[in-house]
Amino acid sequence: METYSVLGVKCSSLTMEEALQILEGFLSEERPHLVVTVGPEMVMRAQENEEFKALVNGADLVVPDGAGILWAGRQCGIKFPERVAGVELIVRFAQRLGRLQAPLFLLGAAPGIAEKAGENLQKQIDNLPLAGVNDGYFQDPQPIVEKIAASQAKVLYVGLGSPAQERWVRQHGAAAGIRVGIGVGGSFDVLSGAKKRAPRWMIQLHLEWLYRFLCEPSRFGRILAIPKFMLRVMRAGSQAVKPWNE
Repeated sequence: METYSVLGVKCSSLTMEEALQILEGFLSEERPHLVVTVGPEMVMRAQENEEFKALVNGADLVVPDGAGILWAGRQCGIKFPERVAGVELIVRFAQRLGRLQAPLFLLGAAPGIAEKAGENLQKQIDNLPLAGVNDGYFQDPQPIVEKIAASQAKVLYVGLGSPAQERWVRQHGAAAGIRVGIGVGGSFDVLSGAKKRAPRWMIQLHLEWLYRFLCEPSRFGRILAIPKFMLRVMRAGSQAVKPWNE
């Protein structure tokens, strides 16, 4: 696995299967591992938010969740073999958790959303050990930390938005007793059925961003991050994507 700097933000070049193997390996290590799925919007956020940039660059694994990352690599002669989409990654990892009997906890989203997402995952995946769920509407994190620790969950999916979800894993993962913490953004909305993912043909044509915009015009400000990212990459030239140096 090669790791690169994309406009100063760490991202690994790997396949979905390789990412899943790494996540499975994390389960055997008795410490929390932060996993980030990064796309152009997050790379641009990192240009202005040093805390978020430090969280991503300090993560144990950062995967390319966005066609823009693959495009940026091609501009610099670097190949990212495929997009490791966050929602697909967490479903496929949950399938492995079912086989391994490693308990999963879902944290985030509006009341009832994580619960429904968990129910749907259990319908799809035989013997998925769902340790618990909790919505993202809380003030004091301590009761949540204690709840997760008591559940004996080994994996935590956190849908609190960035950088809150990455910060939460870093600050509370050890006390919660988890071994893998993945920031999942709005994936619980998709898994619960509250929102639909783009049709397969749009995903294959790298137009998922357009589908999201058509469904939610309020995302216009976030969509603007894509052309800004492309412009920044073109201005940086061959230095936009380069080997990562710790």
